[in-house]
Amino acid sequence: MLTLGVTPKLTMEEAQKMSFYRKKDDTSPLPQYLMSCSRHGMTHYDILKAMKTLSSDRIAGRFFEFYPQRRVDIRYWLAGWVKRGVVPLATLNYQKSVRNVSEEERSCLPKDWHHHMIYAVSYHGIHLSNPISKMKAEHFKQRIESESVVLIPRDEVLGRLQRGLNYDILKNFPEWRQMNVLGQIEVIEREEKRLHSLRIPCGMKHIAIPSSMIGGITLFAYKDSVNHKAIMASEEVFIKI
Repeated sequence: MLTLGVTPKLTMEEAQKMSFYRKKDDTSPLPQYLMSCSRHGMTHYDILKAMKTLSSDRIAGRFFEFYPQRRVDIRYWLAGWVKRGVVPLATLNYQKSVRNVSEEERSCLPKDWHHHMIYAVSYHGIHLSNPISKMKAEHFKQRIESESVVLIPRDEVLGRLQRGLNYDILKNFPEWRQMNVLGQIEVIEREEKRLHSLRIPCGMKHIAIPSSMIGGITLFAYKDSVNHKAIMASEEVFIKI
């Protein structure tokens, strides 16, 4: 908001008490924990609502989805909006495997999805805040073109396994059945038994579950301004065929 010259009327303490951000339930059994991981953080819907509330309806935005893969020069597309004074906010999946990343960089990747404000675009890449950093355009595009998935480390699954768990909560949603989350959990259980009895190395380092996050970019501007009207009138980015 400060980038657009709007100072929120709420204090930081008041903002942190708002219900837009969903935390992981670290103390719950495995099924409930996985469900909380799936919903962890803020989606672009939440960010749009939060921006409306915190700016007293002075700032508005629109989300542009980038999954499936889009046919666009991401630097050119972003640079055009930044030059106009529009503020882009990217939703990136740092767990997405990208090409040509060093082992050092891969080992430092955050566990979950992350939102970054984009303050500049150059030949060297996309310049981000939260924290201040620079990302190659190739890597940036691959991370916003991610499917809605979050990876849960093997140890987090094993640490919550116990007898008598009720997995009905995971069976109620088609996307969980489609990703065969229960089957993945069973594989980890079997691998762990073989590791202890036969010393057979484990193959699965994580399980994949659905995420409420959607890869893409939200563009913000003063509500009803020329830039806001341009954002709302803009076409969706074409899907790559």
